[in-house]
Amino acid sequence: MLLLALDTSTRQASVALCDEERLYGEYTWHVGNNHSVELLERVQRLLAEGGVGMSALDGLAVATGPGSFNGVRVAVATAKALAFAMRKPLVGISTLEMCAAQHQQWAGPVCSLLEAGRSELYAACYLFEGQESAGVLTYRSRQLGDYQVLAPHDLALYLQEQISPLVGIEGEAQTSPYLFCGEISEDSRLALTTSMKDRAFFAPVIASVRRASILACLARQRLAENSVDDPLLLEPLYLRRPSITTSTRKRPLLGRNFSSSDQQSTEREEGALRH
Repeated sequence: MLLLALDTSTRQASVALCDEERLYGEYTWHVGNNHSVELLERVQRLLAEGGVGMSALDGLAVATGPGSFNGVRVAVATAKALAFAMRKPLVGISTLEMCAAQHQQWAGPVCSLLEAGRSELYAACYLFEGQESAGVLTYRSRQLGDYQVLAPHDLALYLQEQISPLVGIEGEAQTSPYLFCGEISEDSRLALTTSMKDRAFFAPVIASVRRASILACLARQRLAENSVDDPLLLEPLYLRRPSITTSTRKRPLLGRNFSSSDQQSTEREEGALRH
């Protein structure tokens, strides 16, 4: 099953083309705010280098967020349009699940994180269970609790009070340590380390870079279970309303004064609540 996987959830983007046996190609790069400009260009290059036409695709996978408000929409809209036009199955996967799946061999809980702005983090926790079939080891994920948007200190309290009881080791008072992964700042890392003490480990930065081939693997599992999304109904996973501000070019026309705090809030980058 040949899948095209797309992820533009943050300033880091990734696209991959693969089937069960072969990775035809994968691009992972710093896209900045040029998601809509660079995504289709990379997809076309990927297909050309793989010697594959668009009609040969068996399905599409897309990261649905959370993440950048505008960035998430680019991949989701592109995947929906392609799936609808070509009548191919479409699978949407949470960006946080995609992050966590790259560390599925960790024996304890994996806490996937993305910067949400306003000194907060998007977060979700997962446990992975290995399953062997014909000598091949695969992993299934189980999400622990709901998606969260919390400051690092509040996230640490949430994990200790709400998640730790779900993953306790029988006969032991403490749970296994958390593995944190994803795109987080040094300040967030320090705050979590201080709050969690010896209960927190962090995946290396490079190992946490999202890869669309992992997204394709997760989508393939869903397709095998006939769990697909309707291209007309699939929506980005937003956990917060966007920060919408007035364009600086339009301010003189509106005849009002803006404070310095208005000017600092210039991006529509943070997610919004899923609708």
